[in-house]
Parts: sequence; C-alpha cells; structure tokens
Amino acid sequence: MNQRIHHTAFIWGHALFLLLIATYIIGCGGDQPAPPKRPSTATTSTKPKVVETSTTGTAAISGIINFSGTVPKLKTVDMGAVAECKEQHSSDVISEALVLGENNTVGNVVVKIKSGLPSNAKYDPPSAPVEMDQVGCVYTPHVLGVQAGQTVKFKNSDSVPHNVHTLSEKNKAFNKAVNKGGELEMAYDEEEIFFVKCDIHPWMKSYVSVVSHPFFHVTEKDGKYQIKDLPAGKYTVEIWHERLGEQTKEIEVADGQSVQLDFTLSKS
Repeated sequence: MNQRIHHTAFIWGHALFLLLIATYIIGCGGDQPAPPKRPSTATTSTKPKVVETSTTGTAAISGIINFSGTVPKLKTVDMGAVAECKEQHSSDVISEALVLGENNTVGNVVVKIKSGLPSNAKYDPPSAPVEMDQVGCVYTPHVLGVQAGQTVKFKNSDSVPHNVHTLSEKNKAFNKAVNKGGELEMAYDEEEIFFVKCDIHPWMKSYVSVVSHPFFHVTEKDGKYQIKDLPAGKYTVEIWHERLGEQTKEIEVADGQSVQLDFTLSKS
C-alpha cells in the first residue's frame, strides 16, 4: 500500500515538474526580439499633378472689318455662251474678290484665334457637315470656314455638270466631277486656306479655310464677326482676305467679358 502511494506521488511530482519547465520556456520565448519588419513595397509617386486648363469659357470677342481707301472697280463675270448659267441671273454677276457692304464693311474675311488657346486643348469637330454649293455657276459661299475633321459637302444644284478642283497643299487635293444634282463629301485634318475652282467654268472660284478649333468666323457683307465661348486669356486674333491680305492683333479677355476688336483693311 505504501509503495502505491509513493508511486502515485512520484507521478504527480514529475508531471508538475514538466509543467513548470514548459511555463518557463514559454515565458522566456516572450522575451525574444520580434522579427524584423519587411520594408514596404509601396511607392510614392513623384510625378507632378497635371492641372487641367479649361478649353472653353464664357469670354467673347467681336468686331467689324472695314475697308479704307478708294474702292476698286469690280469686274463683271463673263459667263460666255453658257446659257444654262446666264439664264439663272437677272443681272450681271460681279466678282466676289471684294465684297463690300454699307460704309465699306468687308465680307468674306476669315477671322480666327491664331494663338493663345490652352496647349492641351482638343476640340471635337461638329457632326453636322458644312456645304459649298454650285448655284448659277457660282460657288456659294465664296469663302467657307470649316473645323478640322468636319465634313465638307460639295454640292451641285445646277442643271449643268461641274467639277470641283481643290488646290490644297497640307491636305489631299482632288479634282472630281459633280453632275447636276450630285454631291461629294470630304474632310480635312490640317489647318490651311486653299483655293477651289471649276475647270469647266473658269470664272468659278472659291476658298476653304480649315481651322483646328471652333473659334473662327467668316464675315458677311456687314463685316461683323463674333467668337464666343473662349476661356480667359491673352490671344492673337488673325484676319485673312484673298485680296487685302492678313492682319493680327493682340487682346486679353476675362471670364464673362465681351470685348470689341475692329480691323481696317486697305488695298496695298
């Protein structure tokens, strides 16, 4: 009996000893230094933030183009013996090389923003096409403004055939027949002003002005123009006329401001 008691006590004592050793090991393990942290793989961008500049706004520039000097005598268009052309006019057809209104205002002047728009500006072309028609064996309008990428529709509303011959340099030139009632479409990507003629009827002449943005205007006889929806800034405004040449002026506009900028052209 005593032996059994001693044996049991020995077992419990041994178990207690092992428990104390395990507790000590666990406790010492808690004093071990924590494993080193791995360096973060996250990177911080060093690229500067791009501050976008508005490409449109609420400013506007408007004005009148005037002619100064002695008004030259304008030529009468000679349509020869082409009866189908002559019979569509009740009076002589005058050359459109210089179209003047009351008080010698100038028509067919291209007015556009030459420089000053934001460098990041990109303008989608209008989805609607612009038209250059042939009516009474005359190109209408005489000067056509179009945004780069916009479709130009060349029409023939006459009862006689014509051909459209473009003399563009930066854009692809072409020479194609357009039968009566017919039309053809073209689009231009590069900014330039180019001459258009009809080889069948040599008096038929016109111009197309391709502009890389929507801030342009072609004047009527009253010489008035308006360029709207400009962002605030300093601009160079350029005007062009087929006979009277080019001019530029500098101007600054603020948001919501509408400023007047007139030009005077003269024959050199």
